[in-house]
Amino acid sequence: MIGWLSGQVVARESRRAAVTLNVGGVGYEVRVSLQTMGSIPAEGERCTLWIHTHVREEALALYGFLTPDERELFLLLLGVPKVGPKHAMAVLGGLPIDELLRSIAGGEQRRLEKIPGIGRKTAEQILLSLKDKVLAFLSGDDEAPEPSAAAGPDALVDEANAVLVALGWRPKPVEKALAAVIGGDAWKASPGSLDELVRRALAELMER
Repeated sequence: MIGWLSGQVVARESRRAAVTLNVGGVGYEVRVSLQTMGSIPAEGERCTLWIHTHVREEALALYGFLTPDERELFLLLLGVPKVGPKHAMAVLGGLPIDELLRSIAGGEQRRLEKIPGIGRKTAEQILLSLKDKVLAFLSGDDEAPEPSAAAGPDALVDEANAVLVALGWRPKPVEKALAAVIGGDAWKASPGSLDELVRRALAELMER
């Protein structure tokens, strides 16, 4: 069982939400959540991810997370009936982890339903199974490294667009949401990282 991986970033693939790490000369492809993707450093830099190894008869896949708490929430989601890795990663990518935890603890079903790929029945099942369990996460916040902001403004928008479309949002609403964020006074005054841009665009999309 792999607990964590630490190595050099060989590739960042936003559309597939995957990163390839060179660990001791071996390339490990790891699927990551949206929140983690925004914090993956540039190619050539070192990165450490907490790992869940998902084994099925026909495949073995690695899922990586920035913090142990994010991995723990992923595992809790896997324990929800009819929720597999794809749905679990969609849920983690739909909202920043602190907002997601509060939405589940507060029984905010309609907010969960706005996440692409998460319908009414899945949202109901998540709340039924996890509403009480997530309260433990709300007792304290883990510190995480600051997200990387290596890309230029245009490249940042393109990558954010790719991430959001890969999550299931339609291209046109994504373009409008990103334009609204980039055109806002707050962003002009203090441009952020990929993670911050995606978070703000998600907030726009969830309000529509």
